[in-house]
Amino acid sequence: MSVWEATLSAKGQVTIPKEMREALNLRPGDQLIYSVVDGEVIVTPKNIDLKDLAGFLGKPPKGPATLEEIDAAVVAAAGAAAFDMGDDGTSEAAE
Repeated sequence: MSVWEATLSAKGQVTIPKEMREALNLRPGDQLIYSVVDGEVIVTPKNIDLKDLAGFLGKPPKGPATLEEIDAAVVAAAGAAAFDMGDDGTSEAAE
């Protein structure tokens, strides 16, 4: 696991360190998803191909989902995918 530090500016901005941008293949204009899970901020690149999401949510049990429900499920899944729980129930990010 790699760890980087950044400082929040007076305008609420954070610069993503160069090594992290390279590790995540981030480019200017890329979008990021911010999630808060158990008091921790999870930042996930939104640089996925929409074809990768085909069938991701499966067949809705109560009929077609609204766009808001789909958006919420995608954000929750993106945060959960980045939030890996260890055997002791703590996140790797907290170590």
